[in-house]
Order: sequence, then C-alpha cells, then structure tokens
Amino acid sequence: MPRAQSVPLSGGEESQLALPLDPTAETPTLRKQTAWERMLADYRTTSLSVGVHPLTLLRPHLPDGTLSSRELAAARAGSVVAVAGMAVARQRPATANGVVFMLLEDEHGQVNLIVPPVVYDRFRPLVRAEPLLLARGRFEKVGRNQNVVVRQLESLGPLARRCAEDADVFGSLPAAHHFGHR
Repeated sequence: MPRAQSVPLSGGEESQLALPLDPTAETPTLRKQTAWERMLADYRTTSLSVGVHPLTLLRPHLPDGTLSSRELAAARAGSVVAVAGMAVARQRPATANGVVFMLLEDEHGQVNLIVPPVVYDRFRPLVRAEPLLLARGRFEKVGRNQNVVVRQLESLGPLARRCAEDADVFGSLPAAHHFGHR
C-alpha cells in the first residue's frame, strides 16, 4: 500500500499519496540554445534580459568607429560620432517644435539622441518603431549633459537577424516607451 508523504511547506500538517508514473515517451535531447536565443527568449517572456545585452552580441559586427556609451564620454564636443543601441524611450513634446528626444541603451549605459524635425521626417519609421538603431550625428557636451544631434539613422534589425540566424528579433525586443504626441 502506498504511503502518504508530507506536502512541502505545510509543516507536516498536510499529506498526500505519491502517484509514481512511468514516462510515456522518451525525453528528447534538445540542442543548446545560442546566446541570441536565450537573450530573445528572456525579452519575449519578461521584457528584460538578466543575461547578455543585444549590443554585446552586435558590437563585433557594427561599423568601425561606432562608439559605446562609455567611449562616447571621452569624445570631443562637436565631433561627428556614430552610436548604436536599443531604443528604450522616445519623446516628442508638443512644445519642442517637432524635435524628438530618444534614449538608446547599449551594454554599458545610455545615450541621449536629439532628432531634429527634418531628420524625423526623413527617418520617421525608424524613429517611431525600430528597436535597434545606429545613429550618426554631432556630439554635444555641456557639463554633464551629453547628446548626439542626429543627422542619420539606420536600422540594425537586418544585422541582428543575420547574427541571430533569422530569429524574431523585432518581435522579441520590448517596445520603447513613448511620451508626447507621435
């Protein structure tokens, strides 16, 4: 006759009978997930990743001279720079005369982007919806405030899909927060 076992966390107050079942099928051997698959699964299920950041995986494939947020701090004010990251916030206040403020996140920190109206008009779909961006523009530094005034934007989606071997990068990464009118 089966013996009742104590239910965990009941302090011995509750008990239940064990129901041993033999497996009905062999447990399949699964291949190990790639770093991209693990990271995208994290974002898909929790909207964040406690493991690797997308830019850590993309950094080796970015164009030469693309600065990280850490490297940007050492750049000379007024210089033309390229930065890459995941869009985490977009703001287009009604009082800013069409200027869009964006916040990109890379593996080291964040970069403020200022997108003038003429650049917004030219790259509107990327500004509004693209999760992974490469931005080129003029670096401004006044005290602790650091911004890149954007002249050109490029989607990193195709590069990410190639690196991730066609995994659903766009559908897995979280959407940026939007503030103001669009």
